[in-house]
Amino acid sequence: MNKTIISLVAIAALAVGLHAQTPAAAPAAAPAKNQKNWKDAAEYELYSAIIKPDATPAARLQNLDKWKAGYPQSEYGDTRQKIYLITYQALNKHREAFDMASEILKADPNDLASIQEILGYVRALEPTDPKAALSPQNKADLEAAEKVARYLLANADAVFAADKKPQGATDAQWAQAKPTMEKFAQFTLGYIAVEQKDNAKAEAELTKTLQADATNAQASYMLATLLLGQQKEHPDKMPFALFEYARAAVYDGPGALDAKTRASVDNFLSTKAYPTYHGSAEGLAELKTLAKTNALPSGEVKIKSTVDIAKEDEEKRQKAAAENPMLAFWGEIKEALTSADASVSDKYWEAMKGAGLPPKEKVPTGKFKGKLISATPETRPKELTIAIEKPDVADVKLVLEEPLPGKMDPGGEISFFGSAEELSKSPYMITFKIADPKEDIEGWTGKGPAGPPRTGAKKAPAKKKE
Repeated sequence: MNKTIISLVAIAALAVGLHAQTPAAAPAAAPAKNQKNWKDAAEYELYSAIIKPDATPAARLQNLDKWKAGYPQSEYGDTRQKIYLITYQALNKHREAFDMASEILKADPNDLASIQEILGYVRALEPTDPKAALSPQNKADLEAAEKVARYLLANADAVFAADKKPQGATDAQWAQAKPTMEKFAQFTLGYIAVEQKDNAKAEAELTKTLQADATNAQASYMLATLLLGQQKEHPDKMPFALFEYARAAVYDGPGALDAKTRASVDNFLSTKAYPTYHGSAEGLAELKTLAKTNALPSGEVKIKSTVDIAKEDEEKRQKAAAENPMLAFWGEIKEALTSADASVSDKYWEAMKGAGLPPKEKVPTGKFKGKLISATPETRPKELTIAIEKPDVADVKLVLEEPLPGKMDPGGEISFFGSAEELSKSPYMITFKIADPKEDIEGWTGKGPAGPPRTGAKKAPAKKKE
């Protein structure tokens, strides 16, 4: 932005052409009609002193004030205003220069030097703290600058007509001045709307700025900041904001932000803004690649927020619960018991331990189902390891009060109901006690000897000897 303002001021100096102009003739004894005339020789002498090449801006200002005080109604009042303008600029008195430019434009709305002063330096007259309230003067300055910017955009051909070319400017400079000023005027409209805190207008004007000038990384940065500030009211605008932050961070062509600022923006985007919104850095590299070659997205920017992702996960969870309520309930148990918050997992296990699971309101069949991994011992086992979540990873141990008959090969499906007795978080394993295997175990296909008779069984009476 500073480089742009400097180039505009350089053109403004050409427009005034203070040192290049030829002094008007000394006053004649009989003033001519229908042309400007000096009131007397003293006025002409003041003017001559003002335009001397070696006159300092401070000395020039003193003589200008003398001229104005002594000849308030000078026929060369318009010339005096323009000399005042360039003198104020040379002294960095932009409050006075802004006001003088406003006066000049009342009589000559196409005066380029005045247009450039107002558009180039309205920023210098506004508060540097973005949270500061605007004074009545600040508001008036913004309104004046907006009026000038809109006039320029609507009348650029008249302002930059061939006969308006400043003395000393080349044809190439004059040809480039028009599009440069049009782009700058449009950018200024965006800045003004931001200062006025009119978010809708600011978004529209900054978007127009980038449509007209894809190299304006400052506009991308301003637009990104504007959109981020509306996150609570318009969370849907966050993907657009992230795109513009990426543009400001990675674009390094003409009009780019300086390297230090780009690095700062990139750090904010990569470590805070993007992962906070999306939940991870997934997709960020692709976003930067796209933003490097485009000032604006070609369509809707699709970046899922953590809210979107959580909503999708919940929809998947509900769908899975409807399709397989048993597996969904098992997932809820594991999520709670492996929570990073120890108080959550401990409290859940405390409520779960000793309870008969699963409840029928969660699992209509009343039993968990998994694949048999191993049985101990292999024949007539009293312990089974079962895989519920993943086919080959045991996450359940069943301890049986009574052994099961025979032997069953691993891989078969086993359903069970039991009371949770022990928990291992690493590796993850829940031990269930099965009180009545015949009633609480389904799917056991073991065949083989029934085993020894139960203790207390009646013996057959011995045969009597004959």
